[in-house]
Amino acid sequence: MQIAVIFPVVAPPFVGKNALRPFSKIDGREAFLRCVELYTQRNQVSQRIVVVTPEDLETMQERYSAHLGFQGVTVAAGGSSWFSCVARGLEKLDGAVDTVIIHDVCCPAVSFHQLDALEATLAKHESAVAAVPVLPTQRAYADLEEGRVLEYVDMSAVSEVQSPQIFRRKALAEAYARRGASDGDGKGADGKETAFMDDAELLVNLGYTVRTFAGSRFNQRVDSDVMVRLAKELLSHLPKPASKTPLTPFGEAEW
Repeated sequence: MQIAVIFPVVAPPFVGKNALRPFSKIDGREAFLRCVELYTQRNQVSQRIVVVTPEDLETMQERYSAHLGFQGVTVAAGGSSWFSCVARGLEKLDGAVDTVIIHDVCCPAVSFHQLDALEATLAKHESAVAAVPVLPTQRAYADLEEGRVLEYVDMSAVSEVQSPQIFRRKALAEAYARRGASDGDGKGADGKETAFMDDAELLVNLGYTVRTFAGSRFNQRVDSDVMVRLAKELLSHLPKPASKTPLTPFGEAEW
């Protein structure tokens, strides 16, 4: 298994555009950098690709590109949507890559155990083309109208789907090719982004098998100022892998 990780620096379709804090610092380290650095010591990861929107390209180039480039991380310019950024990342894959992880850059509280389980689930199920972490829903939800409750929604059979997600490259590339063939730039006739919530749903819609494994309550999206403040506490509870040194020619020195 030779893996590339794509980091779209854009809000996924299921949240609002304001639910994005990639450059917010958590204990002195930007959220998106914490996500990128989760894979530094994983030998099977041969590529890390950060894809940014046109709005954030200048910030990325001026503040982070040199450091990321020194670590061997590719920075690419994508479009303004999640799917356009992932598509750009797919264009940057090396030929030897056979597996792709897509990691939401607002999800830094992911343990190495979760990454191990991600890879192991896909490897175990040969008929599956993807694997995603899930959690059973433990909250009540209701349909609302003008500030009043209309009715409660039965959530007993519903689970929360988390990031990161892992895919077999061939199936993911085919899904994106078919998506482009069916609706051009990924938008419908009304000009809006198509209704898929994430990449796993895109594959499910095409009839592929996507397997699941147990997610983590610590793996919360850092998508608001409140969550930025809580993220340090979440990270402090994660198990730490045994260090492999040096991480870079400068060891573990901060930059």
